[in-house]
Amino acid sequence: MISQRLLGWYSHNKRILPWRETKNPYKIWISEIMLQQTQVATVIPYYERWMKSFPNIEALAKADYDYVLKHWEGLGYYSRCKNIHATAKSLNGKLPETFNELIKLPGIGEYTAKTILAIAYNKKEVGVDTNLERVGFRLLGLKKKSKFNNNRVKKFLENIQDKSKPGDFNQALMDLGSSLCQAKAVECIPCPIVDDCKASTNDNPLEYPEMKKSKPIPTLNIAVCIIFHNDKLLVMQRPKHKMLGGLWEFPGGKIEKGESKQAAVIREIFEETCLIINNPKYLGEVRHQYSHFKVKISLFQHHKKDISSLKIKENYLWTSIEGLNSLALPKANHKMLDFLKKLD
Repeated sequence: MISQRLLGWYSHNKRILPWRETKNPYKIWISEIMLQQTQVATVIPYYERWMKSFPNIEALAKADYDYVLKHWEGLGYYSRCKNIHATAKSLNGKLPETFNELIKLPGIGEYTAKTILAIAYNKKEVGVDTNLERVGFRLLGLKKKSKFNNNRVKKFLENIQDKSKPGDFNQALMDLGSSLCQAKAVECIPCPIVDDCKASTNDNPLEYPEMKKSKPIPTLNIAVCIIFHNDKLLVMQRPKHKMLGGLWEFPGGKIEKGESKQAAVIREIFEETCLIINNPKYLGEVRHQYSHFKVKISLFQHHKKDISSLKIKENYLWTSIEGLNSLALPKANHKMLDFLKKLD
């Protein structure tokens, strides 16, 4: 059977990961959310630090959101952190044990719910992520991505699942997909289930499934100013319902078409703070990429003596550079800080 060979391979080759040392539903949940669109090596230190500060649902629910967000700083996709905190506050210290209850919680979709049930509760569920989907497509010899084929793969994996060890089955396929059966590289000879893989009988198994053509990523031109007043700098907190919600950043915004970067930063600062800055000092350019777009940031600096006209709708702080260590900042702002420190 496919599952027996797969589990035999997994018992000798499984990755040693901190969240695999437990069946605690809370710890499995946190690890699965952190691992979404993030490499395992990146997640491990975040997970370990998180568990030291928030060892259970009760501790997480009682924690201030800004403190929780600081623990997530750098992981990206910050709505995940917001959903985790909201879910923890809505629970009575325990994650539900049924799919219908889990799926209703903020940030928990079908994959996460089924994976939690399989690993933590030993339920006969298969959480199909990109790794499992890719392995399934290759086993069945399917090229075209479609709803019909996706359902075929899901039903196929559910049928071959080892019912006595559903969690290990899920994790074995995860490890297989991240090692021997990657999207852009395969090692068919050591694969424990190669004899059942229809894609391996073709000249190029990497053609299964067909890769989506990547769309060009747009670039946004941004102008940002680090404003100093009495050796303190101004940071503003992004609204929680927007992208990067709850993070702190330097004021600035989009450069309009036909507008110079200096004119843009003067306008943006006035619109956001009511402060008038004349002749801000241009420091240079910072680039950063998000999942769906890039930003090219023209970075300025200005020392403001009179801030009596300051009016800001969002939360804001005047803080030292050292004080920023206690705040959660976007990666792009850390790049700006590094840029600033190099000039000192």
